[in-house]
Amino acid sequence: MDLSGLHIGMVSWDYDPPIGGMGRHVKNLVTGLRSRGLNVSVLSGKDIKTFRCRNLGFSLMLKFHLRKWIKQNFIDVLHVHTGPGGVFLFDAAGIPTVVTANHTYSRQSRLPGENWKRSLIPFERITYACADRVISISSDTAAAVGADYGIPREKISVIPCGFPLELWAGSDLEPDMRKLSVVFIGRPDKRKGWDILMSAWPKVLVSNPDAVLEVVGFDAGPVPGIRYLGKITDESLRKIVGESRLTVCPSRLEGFGLSAAQSIAAGTPVVASNVAGLRTTVKNWETGLLTKAEPETLAAAIRLALSDEMLWE
Repeated sequence: MDLSGLHIGMVSWDYDPPIGGMGRHVKNLVTGLRSRGLNVSVLSGKDIKTFRCRNLGFSLMLKFHLRKWIKQNFIDVLHVHTGPGGVFLFDAAGIPTVVTANHTYSRQSRLPGENWKRSLIPFERITYACADRVISISSDTAAAVGADYGIPREKISVIPCGFPLELWAGSDLEPDMRKLSVVFIGRPDKRKGWDILMSAWPKVLVSNPDAVLEVVGFDAGPVPGIRYLGKITDESLRKIVGESRLTVCPSRLEGFGLSAAQSIAAGTPVVASNVAGLRTTVKNWETGLLTKAEPETLAAAIRLALSDEMLWE
């Protein structure tokens, strides 16, 4: 099929520079499509300014901008990225529309302290109703979209997050050449399991006093055994992951687990919570260890992964 004349309109609140995994995914996707000669225009949070509610505010403003943007840019197909941190559609765009489900508010609202997000479920339901096709980034998320929103399975395609594999594979180092460090990539919130990791890390240091937790994504005050790196470039991220002994993903819920997938590509084992999204990305005792999202079991898994040579074979 010749797609050379197709103009794709990509809509995502998070894009470039990316804030989270969704933004990194969209940036990689746009780069990959353009490298194959496809025409892609992007409408993101940088283009429609909002002062509150971030992605919700963007979605509300999008209602007044989207059709004009489609017409001005001669968009043929619309691709919208939804889910927590994503975009809502409040009515049909008037052209063929694909919606990517990164994960769902219906599942996130079941997490501790996240019950208020049930109020966003109707917006998510409308967004899926506006879609001609739905892409899910994992089989777990596809199951959630089908069960919680009644989307027929034949309307859903499972396409995992893509990234330039060759760039990550080039950073594969043997364990004796790596630092005694563990990488966490994400935000300090409960969905990402930051509170679990903060309770687990002192237990790791008891038997591994020289270990360092490298935190990517935000800054905080000095803490023994922790180095905060803030927001860094993709190149720096690949270097840090490729030089570390382990990546930890203690999330209570993920749509896919892009950080885990990239770490595996770099030859870095992953200790991850045995939850939706991560359990389909990390293969237990092959590419890492799956554990309960609890401090004691997470600490034990990290200690084991730091000392067990089987994960490097």
